[in-house]
Amino acid sequence: MTCVKRVESRASYPIECGRAMAHTSVLELVRTLSSSDPIKVAVVTDKEVNGLHHMGFISELEARGVSPTVIQIDGRQSSKNFDVVMQVFERLMDISFTPKDLLVGWGGGSILDVTAFVASTFLGGLTYCLVPTTLLGMLESAEADTSYLNYMSHKDCVSVACKPIAVIMDVDFLPTVPENFMKNGYAEIIQYAMLDQITLLNRLVTKADMFITIDECYLAKSRIRALDKHAFDFGKEIKEAILQHFRFLRYTEGEALAFAVAAMNPSEPLFRLYDMLGFPRKLEGVSKDSLLRRIMKDIAPYKDEVNVILASGNGEIRNRKMTQAEALLFFSEKLDVICG
Repeated sequence: MTCVKRVESRASYPIECGRAMAHTSVLELVRTLSSSDPIKVAVVTDKEVNGLHHMGFISELEARGVSPTVIQIDGRQSSKNFDVVMQVFERLMDISFTPKDLLVGWGGGSILDVTAFVASTFLGGLTYCLVPTTLLGMLESAEADTSYLNYMSHKDCVSVACKPIAVIMDVDFLPTVPENFMKNGYAEIIQYAMLDQITLLNRLVTKADMFITIDECYLAKSRIRALDKHAFDFGKEIKEAILQHFRFLRYTEGEALAFAVAAMNPSEPLFRLYDMLGFPRKLEGVSKDSLLRRIMKDIAPYKDEVNVILASGNGEIRNRKMTQAEALLFFSEKLDVICG
């Protein structure tokens, strides 16, 4: 049964969440945009999403008179680059796509980034909407005001401002997301719980309905921003050190964030939740000293005004200023929690 709710967000465009509603929401956008003249629709996706959900999305659009051009690209994080963008440019030129037409990004975060980058740069800007299919895409990419590309071996170093006309989040896509990718979204929820209210973790413990969970996450994000706009840097120092060391080859971004949260605010109930969700408890393949050197290198420019976000899980967020010496001792103690 179709069910739709607009979530509370900082974004200036509507973000809808629901069940069995992705195709109907896109159809409504098409009807609005084509009220005077017919428009073309192009959908950027990858073979996995298209293979799993073609019948429930593309075929449903076709059955209602909309025949989109499907542009299938590599959806891996490592393929989020100019080569892929050029592929989309070429396909859009082949079908004489114009700014009045509708571009749809349908997939995970990399697909959404590529789509937004294309829409923000091709022909001076295209009309587009995003249909995230992963939990992380629904929680983070949905309200991002910037899209990022990788360049050479550097992650997310090219960016452009972006603004879709809508984001459509259909939780019926989530059951087919591999568990390893779902953990990226779970880690975000765990971070929100530490920054807002620890009771949000109960949604993961009980495997609650994601339709309600996502709405609660957006409400939590709104409260967190009201307290401290820098609050989402909680655990950033440790997370970035892990990602820099392994370059995504051993641990995912979600696992790195989960390690950082556990280091900053350890507890046995949290580790039991990690066991349930499949997060590792201890880092392997790197020494504590190696991570500590990376952290200190990253915060070196701040001299003796190192700002570290602290959170307790009861709605209290603190921004603690440290000297370099205090930061060294602080992060050394935190890394003891997760380093074997």
